[in-house]
Amino acid sequence: MQRRTFLQTVVLSTLPVWGHSISGHAQAAEKEQRFGDLLIRPRSTDHFELLFTPARPRPLRLLQLADTHFHGGDGTNQATETMLRGLVEREQPDFIIHTGDFVNNDSGKRVDWTGMDILNGLRRPWALCFGNHDYPVNHTEGSLPLDQIRQKMEQGFQGYVDAPTGRHYCYRYDILDKDNPIPRASLFFFQVGYAEGDRRISDPQLNWFRSQIKQDAERQVDSPITVFVHIPLREYRDLFNSGQAIGKKAEEVCFDSDSGQSFKEFSTSHRVVGVFCGHDHVNNYHGDWQGVELAYGRVSGWGAYGPPNWQRGGRLIMLDLQSPKPRPEHREVF
Repeated sequence: MQRRTFLQTVVLSTLPVWGHSISGHAQAAEKEQRFGDLLIRPRSTDHFELLFTPARPRPLRLLQLADTHFHGGDGTNQATETMLRGLVEREQPDFIIHTGDFVNNDSGKRVDWTGMDILNGLRRPWALCFGNHDYPVNHTEGSLPLDQIRQKMEQGFQGYVDAPTGRHYCYRYDILDKDNPIPRASLFFFQVGYAEGDRRISDPQLNWFRSQIKQDAERQVDSPITVFVHIPLREYRDLFNSGQAIGKKAEEVCFDSDSGQSFKEFSTSHRVVGVFCGHDHVNNYHGDWQGVELAYGRVSGWGAYGPPNWQRGGRLIMLDLQSPKPRPEHREVF
């Protein structure tokens, strides 16, 4: 598939043995931490709990950011910081989720990590799904391997599993209210690769997903799951072609290497209720596909490609934990 083909018109519309040792990195491991109404409890390297205890009942507010592409030298970092600070001040999210392409770690130019200070400076807990541009492909000045990026996340809580196939940055957050040990909802995070043929949720990660569903069934957990990943599933294309999408499509759906297996696994679980992605900067549509909400995040960085009049922002996702089966309600925010 050819990347970045813009449209002329804008249209509306078996199992590996996984490691479970607690991470040695202080920011994501040894003790729980409180951020406002959220208490974050690390359970293992791939499992966190969010205990949500507001004084009065209200939805949990998640802010999705996408494709910041932080890089220095042209003033875009400052513009992105100004936008993000305003966004957090207005929307007051409890938790921030970045769905990848945080920096241009593969451009061959010196990598600028000002963006890490910006995200940490928002003083909100946050998580990151690695995108294809986050890999240190060219090993240029300032580039960092993925695990060193994770360790720079002072306010970030990013998980991983170690397996015979290597380290995989797939992990989950279970959302609890009060002290009920059964989660009301769950958030699952996946990385994608950078090389042709690997830009998708990998087979080892899908094996991990199946293992999580199996373990949950054994402990009678059936909480609704919302998935976050950088690259859209091929079903995003099918959704738009069906005429059921809400929003704008201004470039081809670049699902890259996805074959449809990811959505099949999610659908078969009967628990995934939403998938949120980034990657295609000037697509912003969403809609229901076979009972699963598929949604693009809003491109967040002024260092990312896109027409000057394509407004940068985020997507606010709300989960009402008072609902028997919380599903993500969401809207774009600027």
